[in-house]
Amino acid sequence: MLQPQAHSHLPWSRVVIAVIAFCFSGSLSACGVAYTIIKSESKLDRLSVPMTKAEVIDQIGRPDRVLRDDGHLLVWEYSLTARKQWLYELALCPLSVWVGGCIFYPFTNIAVDHQREYPHHIVLVNEELCAWGPPAAILQRRRTCASSGTAALGAGGMRGRPEPVVTGIGPINRDTIDHYRTMAVLSFEDAPGAQGTGSRVAGIVTTLLLDLDLNMVERAELDEVFKEQVVQLQHADDADVLKVGQLVGAQAIVVGEVQQWERSEGDQTNRVSLAFRMIDVESGVVLFNGGGYGSDPTTDDPESLARVIVNRILSRFGSQTGLLGSGRIGVNWELQESAGARYYLVRELRSGLPAEKAGLKVGDRVIACNGAVLSRVSSEREAKRLCQVEAGQTLQLDVRRANQPIEVLITAEKRPGL
Repeated sequence: MLQPQAHSHLPWSRVVIAVIAFCFSGSLSACGVAYTIIKSESKLDRLSVPMTKAEVIDQIGRPDRVLRDDGHLLVWEYSLTARKQWLYELALCPLSVWVGGCIFYPFTNIAVDHQREYPHHIVLVNEELCAWGPPAAILQRRRTCASSGTAALGAGGMRGRPEPVVTGIGPINRDTIDHYRTMAVLSFEDAPGAQGTGSRVAGIVTTLLLDLDLNMVERAELDEVFKEQVVQLQHADDADVLKVGQLVGAQAIVVGEVQQWERSEGDQTNRVSLAFRMIDVESGVVLFNGGGYGSDPTTDDPESLARVIVNRILSRFGSQTGLLGSGRIGVNWELQESAGARYYLVRELRSGLPAEKAGLKVGDRVIACNGAVLSRVSSEREAKRLCQVEAGQTLQLDVRRANQPIEVLITAEKRPGL
């Protein structure tokens, strides 16, 4: 008599395991679908005008990058997916399962040679939303935002960002500045409870002094001399400081301190206070004494406020010494030479400032300022002095554009901080 054959449960267990594995893998690939929904450009639909910076963050989150923050114009970049990208991800589920789904994201992006995310820009003026969308689509609108933002500032400063209080005074002037062609900036003393702030501010001072065409001793060289002299970079007394300045070939040395460096999370406000002095290394005479403080509810880090304060102080120093005019036109140009003749090549124009309004264009060649030709200037400093302008005065530029001569008249506005 035949015995009934025993049924094996193994095939069923394998089926169950396979189903569980498939569901698990499917859930992983679903992460890619969920990701594209969360990152979809459709969330920009939540934006509307008027809307504050805080409201923008509440609606769509913090940006992936800050492209610009000059005090009144703020440009954020978000990397977002297309509105129906989730359908594409759903179609990729079989492939995503085999290559690991979202565990290796964005590996699946590379595997299928398809870009998931694209940049979108958010433009805010004085903490208020102005424009948003793909960069190319809002380029003209962004310029309009910048211009209107500048116009809204007026003579009273930036709305939402009060001007810091600064001072700057000393005997150094136009007649004596040429005696101090090389300077060295020591690390400032740190603010209480804010380690490293002195070094950061010293770096800002060094960079802005370089912009004034002063020769600056490199930090590495200063460090080496301090080590050789067995002197601490911070907290050195004046005698050691002057000796180090002489050893590195500087005619003046800058020392200072950061007195306050705070960010209040309660009201999201930065508070910074700093001071520095410039000393003749031979005589020990203080050539310039500057300081400033301010609070700022608009930036994410006190360093931006510190940069504004230092900029305002050194604007006074530059005006006092003739390295800067009291007026600004809003142009970034570079001294170049062709066929033995020098000229300024316009690299960038600040939106809404006098140079742009007067019709100057990026790529223009400036060959003369107020009738003084640049062809034979011997240095960047000499060229800058020829093209300096005081607040309210008109600067006449002789320009070459597409080999055609053009005259551009620009009335300078007052430089902030003066």
